[in-house]
Order: sequence, then structure tokens, then C-alpha cells
Amino acid sequence: MKTALNQLRLATGAWLLVAAVSVAPAIAVAQSGAGSAHAPPAGTLSLTAALQIADANSPALQRVETRAGIVLGELRTLGQWPNPTLEYRRENLGAPLLPDEFVTAYIPFDFTGRRLTLARATARGRERIALQQSAAWRDVQLEIARDWMRAVLSAELAKTVRRYYLAVEEIAGIEAQRAREGVVADAVAFRTRVEANRLSHETALAESQAQQDRLSLASMLGVPAEQLPALPRLSDEDIVPIVAEILADTSVSDTRLLAMAEQNRTELRAADRAREEATLRQRVETAGVLGDWQLQAGTKKTSGFMSGQVGLAVPLPLFHQNAGARARSVSALRDAEAAWRETQLQINGEVLAAADQWRRLQRIRDRLMDTPQLGEQIATSARVAYIEGHMSLLELLDAERAAADARRTAQQYQADLHLARFRLARAIGAALLPGSNP
Repeated sequence: MKTALNQLRLATGAWLLVAAVSVAPAIAVAQSGAGSAHAPPAGTLSLTAALQIADANSPALQRVETRAGIVLGELRTLGQWPNPTLEYRRENLGAPLLPDEFVTAYIPFDFTGRRLTLARATARGRERIALQQSAAWRDVQLEIARDWMRAVLSAELAKTVRRYYLAVEEIAGIEAQRAREGVVADAVAFRTRVEANRLSHETALAESQAQQDRLSLASMLGVPAEQLPALPRLSDEDIVPIVAEILADTSVSDTRLLAMAEQNRTELRAADRAREEATLRQRVETAGVLGDWQLQAGTKKTSGFMSGQVGLAVPLPLFHQNAGARARSVSALRDAEAAWRETQLQINGEVLAAADQWRRLQRIRDRLMDTPQLGEQIATSARVAYIEGHMSLLELLDAERAAADARRTAQQYQADLHLARFRLARAIGAALLPGSNP
């Protein structure tokens, strides 16, 4: 009689366990499936807020500006014109003669037009640097978006693993009680305890990874991690708003996407400016066979009489004809042309690869979003079957693992879908978010 009462009590506790571990995940999945009804809570760190924080604090974005300033300073140095020289000279000092005094100005004269061509090359270089700065800025923004999404995903996965661990921990507690009552063998309780211990380790690693990703995001944004608000959930509505309609249309042809990239990507325009700059610099070095002439003009006072003087100095290309600089400029032009072709091919490859990934992920959206519900149905059915004696413990644990894997798969898919859209937006030169730099 006592054994029967104990079995009834344990069965009741097991049924309560089924209700406890089934209802909470089901509610979470229902919220995930009905994400359109839930907007991100106020105070969470949306991607828009993260980019705004980065604009004001990110060392990576600040370094984009400083590196552009350094390169621009070097470019201006290369394009500087030589300064004129003013000379005062007094001769016949200590002699019985009256001293001779000379005041002479030496002015460099660009006889070949080399300096004017160099000024045009410098102007192209300025445009190139500005375009490269824009591209680098957008690369950093994309990296911030990726870090933000990784932090959101890690937090979600850590919660899923902990939920899985708590469910198995509950099962392990019930099986330990049943083993003490003699209802099941000790090996069954030991097996469940081993699985719970394994999951405690997995949970610790997942939560540690979530904290690490949050710290990495804070470092990228340039603020302490404790100042960051809570991260949103992947199921929140409009967690990443779509700013370009083309990103929501999977039927857009590759030809149109490639045309958008050719029009919007600043890297391609920067490579084109670099090619024009190299062409002009080659002309500069070709004209450098004959260097700058030097005009001389001034006054001369000799024996008390004032007179004027003029002169012209011409460098003679006897020992070198600027051959090294000319050869270097030819190679630099070829390199700029090759870099332009390489950039064009690279951008085309990025667009096609990003569009392919985006379309493939969109095609399986409905299937992946239903995966958590299917996993919960498997786990719930398995728990009922196990209590009724129609399923073994290993099969129950396997069902719990399948439910957890289903949740993790759906979460990973949602994150991958957002990352694919980030990648496609970057590839075609579209803005990541409203108000962000394209």
C-alpha cells in the first residue's frame, strides 16, 4: 500500500513537471511566433541606439577619421610647391674697398607644367581619400552590427541552454527520488544526473560566451559594458527595421543588384580616382626629367653705386634623368588599374554571394520558424509517454535535447537572417538603418 502511494505521489510530481517545463517554453515560442505583437521594450539596446553610441564614442570610427587625416597630410606634403629664397650678401669685408651688398630673390619656375599636373593629382588624391574614408566607416558600422547581433544571439542561446539544463535537472531530481523509493534502478538516476551535470557545464560556457560577446560589443562601441542597456530579444518586432524595399524583395535580379552596387559602392569610385591619380603622377615624373628652373632677380650695390641683377638657373640632366621615379610611376599606374579591376570583381562577387545567401535563407523562413513548436511537441509527448511507461529515460532525454536544439536552431536562423541582410546591404551600398551613412 505504501509503495502504491509513493508511486502515485511521484507520478503526480512528474505530471507537474510536464506542466512546468512545457508551459514556459511554449509561451516563449508563442511569443516568438507572434513577434509582430511585441515591440522591443523601451530602454533596450537596439541597433539604432548602438550605432548612435558608436558615432560618439567608438575608437574604431575615430581611427577611421584619424587615418584619413594622416594620409591626407602625406598627400599634401607630396604636392607642396617649393618656397622662394631671399638672399642678402655683403662682400669685401675687412678690405680697403667699399663693401658690395647684394639682395637676391630666387624663385622656382615650373617650365614643364609639372607642378600644375601635380596639383591635379593631389585633387584626385583628396577625392580618393574621402571615398576610402566613407568605405572604411561603413565597414566599421557593419562590424558593429555584427557584434551587436552576436551579443543578442549569445544572450538568447544562453537562456535556451539554461532552460534545457533546468528541465533536465528537474528530471534528475525526480529520478533520484524514484530510485530511493525503489521504483527505478540506481543506474537510471545516475544517468540522469550525469546529463544534468553535463548541461551545467554547457550552461556555464554559454553564459560566459554571452558575457564575452557583450564585452566585445561594449569595446566596439567605446563604452563600459555596465553602461550598456539590456539587449533586445530576437523575437521583438522590427528588431532590425528594413530601410530599403529592395532588401525585402527576394525576386530582385542580380543585374539590378550589381547596378546598385556599381552606383553606390564608394570603393569602386575610390579605385577609379586612384587610377586617375596614378595617371597624372606618371605625367609628373615623366616631366621630371628636367627639374624646376630658378629665376633670380635682385639689387647690387658696388663702390657706392646701386644696380640690378637677373639670372636663370637650369638643372642639367647629366647624371640622372629621373629614371627611378618614372619607372615607379609606371608600375604604380599598372597597380592602380589592376586594383580597380580587382575591386570591381570583388564587389560583384560580394553582391552575388550575399544575394544568394539572403534568398536561400528567406526560402526556408516558414520552415525554420515552425521548428521550435515542433521541438516542444516532441518534448511534451515524450514526457507524457515516459510517465505512462511507453518511453525509456534515454528517449526522454533525447527528446529534451531535440527541443533545445530546435529552439537554438530557430534563434541561430533569425540571427543569420539579419546578418545576411546586413551583408547584402553592405554589398549593394545601401544604408544599414534609417539615418545611417550609406
